[in-house]
Amino acid sequence: MNTGTRSKEKPSRKSGTKTGRVSSDSESRDCLLRRLSRIEGQFRGIRKMVEEERECLDVIQQITAVREAISMFGIEILKDDLVCHRTGTEVDEKFLKTLFKMR
Repeated sequence: MNTGTRSKEKPSRKSGTKTGRVSSDSESRDCLLRRLSRIEGQFRGIRKMVEEERECLDVIQQITAVREAISMFGIEILKDDLVCHRTGTEVDEKFLKTLFKMR
């Protein structure tokens, strides 16, 4: 039964304002989706390499490439995120790269 508003519901935002969600504009979203498609292709390539019993170092090289691609994907999301722009200063890409390399 719906009794009205939920206690955990986030307040609504005005139309046309940044929401803090991934890619509020279509150009950025399309760019991110293209990146994801390339990453998916890299994963499929790794799977094929394993199925073909390719050299371990070749597979590791592709894994490294996927890790870097995922890190860059995360950096692009953060660079465009509302949270990164709250202070009105530019996002330090070097800081974001360091953040994604932390374990």
